[in-house]
Amino acid sequence: MKYLLTLFTVLTFVSVSFAQQQAENNRLFIIERSKNANVVCYDANMTKDGKIDKEKPVDAYWIMYAENAGRQEISAFEKRAYGFKINYNESAKNFDFSLKAVENKNMNIIMVDGNPKVKIMINNTESYLNKVYIQSKDGPLGIPKVYYYVLYGTTIASNENIEEKIILKK
Repeated sequence: MKYLLTLFTVLTFVSVSFAQQQAENNRLFIIERSKNANVVCYDANMTKDGKIDKEKPVDAYWIMYAENAGRQEISAFEKRAYGFKINYNESAKNFDFSLKAVENKNMNIIMVDGNPKVKIMINNTESYLNKVYIQSKDGPLGIPKVYYYVLYGTTIASNENIEEKIILKK
């Protein structure tokens, strides 16, 4: 019995570790916020043949680091801030992607060397998006006021780190 319990524990750990590794391999980018340590993850859903799933291409969810609570789905209310629109572009064979938190930036989800990436212009340079940081403060009724956000990425041409701070109108 002790052997079975140990085997079950090891298999569970391996299974969870594999699932976490798969999510990280398919990670498109994250959103960090000034409010707390919780992050929003945006992962590509992949088919068995290594392509982005056209039916449900992106999985967005919280990792609740501040509460030590793991994964949590984004609520309908939160989708107003962290939601996205996505459409498959047949002629370009990629996905047109727009993020509510960064509405003024056009993005595309593409495959690069077998890995999904978000292509975006950062400081007028073609780049891959890694992270968005949002600086905000809770306002009346707990609705946050966003002051600025920063896009962090890697340039496509030279693989150098790049960032762009976008200050929102007050």
